[in-house]
Amino acid sequence: IMSMNRKLFLLLFLISPLFLMGQSSDLSKYLEGAVPVVNGQVTFEKTYQVPGKSRAEIYVLLKDYTLNQIINGPNHLEQCSFTETDSINGILAASIEENLYFKRKAWVTHYVRFYYQLIYRIDDGNFSVQMRRMYYLYDDDKREEEYRAENWIVDSEALNKKKDGLTRISGKFRKYTIDRKDEIFKGAAKSVGVTPSKKIIIVDEE
Repeated sequence: IMSMNRKLFLLLFLISPLFLMGQSSDLSKYLEGAVPVVNGQVTFEKTYQVPGKSRAEIYVLLKDYTLNQIINGPNHLEQCSFTETDSINGILAASIEENLYFKRKAWVTHYVRFYYQLIYRIDDGNFSVQMRRMYYLYDDDKREEEYRAENWIVDSEALNKKKDGLTRISGKFRKYTIDRKDEIFKGAAKSVGVTPSKKIIIVDEE
């Protein structure tokens, strides 16, 4: 049975101006398989090739990016820090607490606290970045409700029965988590000089 606090929390999301994204927009990046579960844990991971740069060079650039843009970034909260800095073996890890904003304007702000772990594994010419151990904390000074990614943004919770759309509440968390993950991963890649691949469009001429 759902607790009263959880019901109140969900009600706040239902009556707030949420889910401005219409179901007619392109949802493909948020649908089935977009949230991988590895060994029972939601885990995002991607590997980037960085030709011409050494492990040491990539390490320094990623550490600087993570410190300035995430740990001390505009949305950061007090529990942000590096948890491992091993330049010799190319391991860089950080524990992050930040505000995840759903809506932020002069007259209304809608967000939850978002916790996650970032891990970089770095080698000559490449690195991988992983986001895991994600959870969300709703806190209105009267109560706290914690929502684990594994029980909240996975396919079974955040997709509708046809799996062609997002549910109203969990789907919203899923969308903004994926967007934040993409922002972090792309920022990390850009910081070491990886440029986005250009799409080639072929037009048939009759």
